[in-house]
Amino acid sequence: MGDASGPSCGGDDEWEICNDNGFVYKRRRRLIRPGEAAEGPSTAEDPEVELRRHRRARRRSCLIDLRDRYRQELEQWDLLSSALLDLAAPPPSAASSSSQPEPPSVDLPEPPGRGIQQPLVDDLLHQVQAQEAILRKLSEICDYVESLCREKEDGLVESLMELPIWGSPRSLMTSFSDRLLDNI
Repeated sequence: MGDASGPSCGGDDEWEICNDNGFVYKRRRRLIRPGEAAEGPSTAEDPEVELRRHRRARRRSCLIDLRDRYRQELEQWDLLSSALLDLAAPPPSAASSSSQPEPPSVDLPEPPGRGIQQPLVDDLLHQVQAQEAILRKLSEICDYVESLCREKEDGLVESLMELPIWGSPRSLMTSFSDRLLDNI
């Protein structure tokens, strides 16, 4: 008969738009259950029961959609957090081969408690290196966003400069003076 071209938003009921050889109309969406498809439509059911069943099916589909959206969002957050943890963890090659040459070591007597402070200093050094890597990455992202904004701004300026009003200054001044004389 008619092809359903897509659902339309409507109050409590769901509607479908049908196109029957150019005649477009809206009708209530019918729920087809596997048992009814073989037997045909049953009109002996209570409308209240049918309405409850319909609401339950809609509620279930809405909850499934919401669950899928939350799962997708959680996956995105997991990816972002793992990327941040990768940035925070210093690479093992960077820790072993530092870019600054070590000064020659001189055997000095160790002050008391130096052995206890060394792991703390190493931990703080690793934290600073991780923060430096994060700041470097953020700086790269900011530079990229700034270049995108600059390109967008250049495109807007270029589109404004191509307007016909900028074509001839004499015609612009003439149109302004004509408007001024018309207002007097």
